[in-house]
Amino acid sequence: MSVYLSRVSQYDVPKIEEAFQSGIDNLSIDLAGKKSAVIKVNIVQPRAPESGVVTHPAVAEAIINKLRAHGVERITIAEGPALGVDARKAFRESGYEELAKRLRVKLVNLFDEPRTKLDVGYGYKDLPNVYRDEDLQNYYCGYLPIPNIFLESDIYISVPKLKTHNRTTVSLSLKHQWGLLPFKERQTYHRVGLHEPIVHLARAVKPHIVVIDGITGLEGNGPVLGKPRRSEVIAIGTDMLETDIVGAELMKQEPRNITHFNYAVEKGVGTWDTNVIGTPVAELAQPFEPAPQGLKKNLNFYVWRNHRACHLDDESFKEAFKIVKRTPKYWFTFVPKFAYYVLLKRIDVVKGRGAVMPDVNNGGKILLSGECVRDLIENMEETPPNVVFVPGCPPDPEGIIKAIIGM
Repeated sequence: MSVYLSRVSQYDVPKIEEAFQSGIDNLSIDLAGKKSAVIKVNIVQPRAPESGVVTHPAVAEAIINKLRAHGVERITIAEGPALGVDARKAFRESGYEELAKRLRVKLVNLFDEPRTKLDVGYGYKDLPNVYRDEDLQNYYCGYLPIPNIFLESDIYISVPKLKTHNRTTVSLSLKHQWGLLPFKERQTYHRVGLHEPIVHLARAVKPHIVVIDGITGLEGNGPVLGKPRRSEVIAIGTDMLETDIVGAELMKQEPRNITHFNYAVEKGVGTWDTNVIGTPVAELAQPFEPAPQGLKKNLNFYVWRNHRACHLDDESFKEAFKIVKRTPKYWFTFVPKFAYYVLLKRIDVVKGRGAVMPDVNNGGKILLSGECVRDLIENMEETPPNVVFVPGCPPDPEGIIKAIIGM
């Protein structure tokens, strides 16, 4: 197999159509006789097309135009946004609501789609908020619920962004399939950790074509809080792992240091072998700022997290600071307290199931964030005065504000 790379400098639909057609031709992808297609895009949050967070609708438009030129009649754009996100708002702000109407294609929220349970020897059923890995065996079910549209369409095209990720190092086609899981399973597998479930998802269902939107990527604290990075590339492949390895190389992230890549090789999803055609990687690769994987520090504000933590927790903190900025009463309560600790003392925020309490004793405060770290507070005989717990999955932004004011 191979990965086709093309330099595309703008979100110009005809240019993207040309790149997509060249990829089809060079990879010998046969679309003859195909009548239905589902295009899985990345709309994790309500973000503008230019943000680098979502798949740009121009890429989807170019793919739709070329599919129709090849005789594909029934085309669906599909996504299941992040937990707690208003899908209609996400579709509207990312430009997909307008695109679907204009091109007369179906736009579906995957949370609403019927599913088939695929027995892949992996999965957990009715998993409570357990904390010990040995307890997981009691909830094993062995299947993953996959939306029928991906199993019944003649063509499944995965269109992820070129992004770094603060739990999985990169967010490409393997991580992109996280959107196939329903609400409950996403909560469950975040407790398990992202690496295993995304690999088993790749065992359950595979796209026929992967198109990585790297015209503008996202670097730093991805998948949603990073910075747009102009990278001017479209990558097209037929093998998820091979395409993702090349995608990581385009960001100058070492593929063999990426946990879910190693697990994918171990589970037979793919190999380390790659073959690039079109524009060489060396001509397109740029060093993306990596996402923080364990500890993020800003002044004396420390955030401890692992791959089991949910990025919605990060969103809750971001929203909390937005609320403070627009609410005058918090300028005289939250701001002085927060400033005191991050400038003169210290605040440690702990996230993710299986997290450990940081060993700090300097007059600062420790904020335990979300249900996944509830065990840390419950296992204490007596809660120390410097420890604050904010419940929720994810925690409520107002709860975060009140917790910091009360420190």
